[in-house]
Amino acid sequence: MNFSQLFSTLLFLIFGLAHSACIADVKVKTVGLGYSGGLTPAEVPAKLTLPDGEKLPAVVIVHGSAGPDSRGTFHSEYLVSNGFAVLELDMWAARGVMGFNQRPRTTLDTLPDIWGAWLFLSEHPKINKDKIAIIGFSWGGVNAVTTAFGKKPKDSPQTLAEAKFAAHVAFYPVCDIWLKNGIASRVVDQSNPTGAPVQIHNGTKDDYDTSPDVCERLKIAHPKMPLEVFMYEGASHGFDSANSQPIQFFDPVAKNGKGGQVVLVGQDRAKNQSKASVLLFLKKHLQGN
Repeated sequence: MNFSQLFSTLLFLIFGLAHSACIADVKVKTVGLGYSGGLTPAEVPAKLTLPDGEKLPAVVIVHGSAGPDSRGTFHSEYLVSNGFAVLELDMWAARGVMGFNQRPRTTLDTLPDIWGAWLFLSEHPKINKDKIAIIGFSWGGVNAVTTAFGKKPKDSPQTLAEAKFAAHVAFYPVCDIWLKNGIASRVVDQSNPTGAPVQIHNGTKDDYDTSPDVCERLKIAHPKMPLEVFMYEGASHGFDSANSQPIQFFDPVAKNGKGGQVVLVGQDRAKNQSKASVLLFLKKHLQGN
């Protein structure tokens, strides 16, 4: 082994150890109830990944309608390597959801999972309870925006009275529903957001929305919300996924509840650009960098 090879090996060992992480399968107890009257599971499985350190900032990752997939893995890897603890939920396993049409009736039905995850992390000895963020994709993106307005589960326990996420990152959260006349206004009080910063990522070809500019219009619709919007030219729903071939399906929630065909396909350029923006955002608000 020459000097150059030895030096490279030492660097690998040093930085590899610096980013070593502990991974564990855990059970997260849900809190409160959903809103449609459906069964709320007592607990949901999750994967907890802890980098080295104490009082760590943490991120809850919330999947879309397809369940945990490549998107959670992609975001988790770079977050952990940058010092964030990650708790990735599997909300469908606890409900026996095996397909798109078996989803709960409404995204409000998974609020017990989301806030259960927040409570789980807030009580963990290695986590800074004031630095817990949420990242969600599609269904999970709707959850990320819903919690930015402070929405709690039905029959929420007193332990959640003052709970809030420190930051919210929503990937393609069906922006139409968050306008003043959107269907979310019927079930989520949008008059007083928590004040935590929100970042939305969407593609200009996202079929869920009625127009490419709808996410930008949320800045006007919700002036009290500290909101950043990133739009990716030519990107579709699920642009940060590993799907190289388009997947098409009908969703009744598309087009502000009118329903429509949706195409989901990954786009590497948008995926990598979003990674850089998310990391900068979370470092600023959770690590103070």
